[in-house]
Amino acid sequence: MRDLPDASPAIAAAEISRVDRADTILIAAALALFALRLVMAAATGLVDDEAYYRLWSLAPSLSYYDHPPMIAWLIGIGRVLIGDTTLGVRLVAPLCHLLGAVLLWRTAFLLYGRETARTAVWILLAMPLLAIGGLLMTPDLPSVLFAGLVLWALAELDHSKNANWWLAIGAFAGLGLLSKYTNLFLGATIVLWLVAMPENRRWFRVPQLWIGGLVAIAASIPVVIWNAEHDWASFGKQFGRVGHSGTLAGPLYFVEFIGTLLALASPVIAVLAILGLIQVLRSAIRHRRSNDILLAAAVLPMLIYFAVHALHDRVQGNWPAPLYPPLAICAALAIHAITPERRRTAICAAALGFGFLVTAIIYFDALRSIPAAARMKDPTEQMHGWHALGDEVEKKRIESGAAWVATSSYATTGQLAFALNGQSDVAQLDQRIRYEFLPPISSEVLHKPVLYVELDRRVDLPLLKSKFRTVTELGTLTRSNGSANGATYRLFLASDPIAPPL
Repeated sequence: MRDLPDASPAIAAAEISRVDRADTILIAAALALFALRLVMAAATGLVDDEAYYRLWSLAPSLSYYDHPPMIAWLIGIGRVLIGDTTLGVRLVAPLCHLLGAVLLWRTAFLLYGRETARTAVWILLAMPLLAIGGLLMTPDLPSVLFAGLVLWALAELDHSKNANWWLAIGAFAGLGLLSKYTNLFLGATIVLWLVAMPENRRWFRVPQLWIGGLVAIAASIPVVIWNAEHDWASFGKQFGRVGHSGTLAGPLYFVEFIGTLLALASPVIAVLAILGLIQVLRSAIRHRRSNDILLAAAVLPMLIYFAVHALHDRVQGNWPAPLYPPLAICAALAIHAITPERRRTAICAAALGFGFLVTAIIYFDALRSIPAAARMKDPTEQMHGWHALGDEVEKKRIESGAAWVATSSYATTGQLAFALNGQSDVAQLDQRIRYEFLPPISSEVLHKPVLYVELDRRVDLPLLKSKFRTVTELGTLTRSNGSANGATYRLFLASDPIAPPL
């Protein structure tokens, strides 16, 4: 096995200003994909989580029940710039993905040189999970971005030996904690890199490291304050998953975790990434180079945790998202270790081709919806039919004499609120901690009849009857979601509240 490349300061200084034809093609491809994602962002409907996070942006808060506040702040920026539209909600996503590609290039360039950097960015662009993440506004977007910023700043620190980079590292780590709790693993990355490399331990004697740590703590204070004011509800919800035991056997969850990782990175890229990670680990042990240790430290803590977690509970496919950029570097290293060149080119083409093909299928399905017979479940069905359903719900509300609309799930609440666009108040009857930041609906409205709308399988009649003395079923409405029968929603008119319904 060949030794992994090492981008020395002299080599980096000589290469950084050179832009050749291959770089020009990569830049053009990245910009073209950026433009495509802007078009996709405007042309496709929101998924349930995006519609829910849009509600957060209506009333910015220090934090929220489900996640820290960064996603709400970023959605708010887009809505302020171009309006409360689908593109407004998603505007920042393609920008973050493009910035992430630039950061990955610079990081890989500093660690392993120009060729590795170029290949790593191509792989990043071809990964289906990040291609989807570059379109949707979820907490994974800023989580991946700030994880990438921390890794980049660490690479700059390793390259320049300028202690002031610790201040940037602290700021990016803190902003990562304002994005998603998963970014706590960045602390493990930093500590592992410092401890595993004897030369790096001198940084413990530098004040900037400790100041950077204080900056990270200060940046995350809003989340702590919110949790302290709400009985640590968000911490309890998220960290409570660590010890939760599922109903399936552990090995099945582990197999599911591996399968999801293979699918969302694309199988060829995922295999290359694992092979590259093994190369990095061997090189780190053999040569004790700082770049290998840093890349390994960026992957191992989170990867090991999720592998262990999968032994007793499900790991959602998006949770390991911050791993994908450093895994792209690992895959690039594996590709460049292949000989002869003809074989290397063929494998690289297969990896990129399959990744882009999967992404194209997902994008096409989001736009047109692949016929139901061709798949068991459409992952894009949440994007379709909401505005038409919203029009029907508003018509039914007026006909029934209801003053507002009620639901019993965050998904229906967020989607109907966006579809109705302020024509009617929409509120979820339960889990009110999810919405405590929103201005309250007036008592006068709440005491009038309400139209309850919910997906058939989510209807909660006991909840509705516990809040209203009179409940009458009004029928159903169907949302066209690309499936043969659509999604069925049941409607009830409820009146005479037993107590304040919210």
